[in-house]
Amino acid sequence: MTTIGYRGSCIVYRENESLITNHEPRATNIMSNKPIIGITMGDPNGIGAEVIVKALLCSELQNLCKPLVFGDTSILEKAKDVAGVMTEINIVNIANFDITRLSPGHTDKQAGQASIAYIKEAAQYALEGKIDAIVTAPISKESIHLAGAKYPGHTEMLQEFTGAKRVAMMFEGGRFRVVLVTIHCALSDVPRLINEEKILSTIELTNEALINLFRIPEPRIVVSALNPHAGEAGAFGNEEALYITPAINKARTKGINVTGPMPADTLFYYAAQGKWDAVIAMYHDQGLAPFKMLSFDDGVNVTLGLPIIRTSPDHGTAYDIAWRGKANPSSMIAAIKVAVRLVGNKRK
Repeated sequence: MTTIGYRGSCIVYRENESLITNHEPRATNIMSNKPIIGITMGDPNGIGAEVIVKALLCSELQNLCKPLVFGDTSILEKAKDVAGVMTEINIVNIANFDITRLSPGHTDKQAGQASIAYIKEAAQYALEGKIDAIVTAPISKESIHLAGAKYPGHTEMLQEFTGAKRVAMMFEGGRFRVVLVTIHCALSDVPRLINEEKILSTIELTNEALINLFRIPEPRIVVSALNPHAGEAGAFGNEEALYITPAINKARTKGINVTGPMPADTLFYYAAQGKWDAVIAMYHDQGLAPFKMLSFDDGVNVTLGLPIIRTSPDHGTAYDIAWRGKANPSSMIAAIKVAVRLVGNKRK
């Protein structure tokens, strides 16, 4: 047997004859007492297909769930060749991508169209109860924009496909969880995008998820300030007084155990020590810079507010190493494990 080497919780081996089983869209599910986890293939020109085929070699995952990939059979076969792995794959073959036009590491309209098709089909399966959760491999925002879609990312796309009224992005790692008030926007736009209602909504979604999905009966939440030193009584900004503190106070009147606003330069030190169950950050890099420093290989994105369970690896398409056999599947493995755990918690 040939070892497939990578960092992560699962060392896997090349074993069985390659086999891909095709499932027509909306076909009857492969039934089992294990949860059925739908996995979307992501951007064909990125590392999505490679990390999926590597992750599915993990014997621990095979014992935990029944994976069902939403993508193109031809691309998965090619990914197996590139990665040098052989594993059985159950697939809903969308067949929406011309393999001869594969362009590793490049944005492409067809790749964007395929990415959207995989996600839309998986979301429909989840809404109909045919699968228990979805795990999404990374997409290229530029490619989906070339395809004519204007979604900033997966989160907003899934919000539309599922009809969710409000959503938020949570990131879970080994040391702490972080939830973002604003998501993909310019840093210069953050002050005008945060308001009391949005912050309160994020606090509420976080509290609900910690109780219902993570089974934490009395969650402890902390909210980060926007400005240095939490604004220093208005010397460095007044967003804390105008929006953040009022939102925290309203959340407290609803029985939510929430602290803040706390300066971000000290908050994350204590968060990493386990002082709170979740941190609410005002913007993308405020929350994700410290998070990725501690959980770069095994961080997982969980979308809050959807009527379905959705997780994803905490990395992008990695065009610089796409289709070179170098992609690390650790975050994909972690995302599948978290999805399985959340399904189990939801069933309790």
